[in-house]
Amino acid sequence: MYGSDCHVMDDPPAAPNGSKVVTLLFRLSTLALALTSAVVMATASECTIYGDLHDGAGTATAVTFKDYQPFVYLVGSNIAATILEVAAIYLQVVAGNKQGGDANDEEDAPPPPMINPRDVLVAADVAVQVLLYSATGAVFAAAMAYGPQISACAGASAGAGHLCEQVRRSKIISLAASLSAGLASIAKDVPLPFSVWPHM
Repeated sequence: MYGSDCHVMDDPPAAPNGSKVVTLLFRLSTLALALTSAVVMATASECTIYGDLHDGAGTATAVTFKDYQPFVYLVGSNIAATILEVAAIYLQVVAGNKQGGDANDEEDAPPPPMINPRDVLVAADVAVQVLLYSATGAVFAAAMAYGPQISACAGASAGAGHLCEQVRRSKIISLAASLSAGLASIAKDVPLPFSVWPHM
């Protein structure tokens, strides 16, 4: 007969996770592109150049990506960036979910770690960008410095290998990975007013 003043308190709406989702997509893109660039460069087939580029002698010279230190540096740096990106994705998804647990579980929760996962995530982001940008810049500079030799591979016979083409592809893919890493670091600090299930 009497109205009740009791109201069921609904859980507060979750904060939009659009920024986290976009950041995760950029991280996954960075991982895939960095790994692809390293594989393309590492599998560059041997190229045989007939005739020395300096004195015009008729000797045959076989070259691979290992003969150019910037190309070797790209392979190592992009693999390292891939590993760091895997760690960053783990920290964002798994550690983020643990930090966003229910308040009722606070009593049963373990003590906070000595190292803040967010600090590790920031360090990983910086390291990934340093590795990718430095490797990509080194390869672009090497492609200009060693242009005649690499172009000689492009003009070699069909069975001489595809070093020139694979170097070109690898540096473009590495550049895309660098841009993706930069966009991921920007997206995580930009609030986006939408949510995508599941919440992270």
